[in-house]
Amino acid sequence: MPSQSDLIDLTPKERREYGFLRVRDAAFDAVCTLWKRRQDEGMTQAQIAGAIDADTGWVSKNLRGPGNWTMKTFGAFVEALNGEVQISIRAMEDRLPVLTNYHAYVDYESEIPATTQATTEANIPSALRAAPSGNATMRGRGPNAVILIP
Repeated sequence: MPSQSDLIDLTPKERREYGFLRVRDAAFDAVCTLWKRRQDEGMTQAQIAGAIDADTGWVSKNLRGPGNWTMKTFGAFVEALNGEVQISIRAMEDRLPVLTNYHAYVDYESEIPATTQATTEANIPSALRAAPSGNATMRGRGPNAVILIP
């Protein structure tokens, strides 16, 4: 899979700047997510400024946008917000990890009726089963499984 910067024609200098902006914006988004949580818990910008011995105006300006952010700025906000950083870089050609907890019913899967043809037909009362279609053009166009909701 090509890098996002490969999708458009960039000079080496533009590609370097593009890479910086992607990383800077990811850092800013992560800090803003934690800042929102801390705000909900009652933290103020004055507390952030006090924690890192910074001016409240500087804190306010940097939380509005990542304009001049450096790794030093990023680190200061992470510490002031009592956060933890984990940096992960993967090759663009590597597949994204498969999430094992990807839906709300993960802990209830054994209680959900099976959706395969063999097991669902056994669970469906005969009066509710659809008769096979006699129309050759319609065969195979209906659903292959039925989910029973108790």
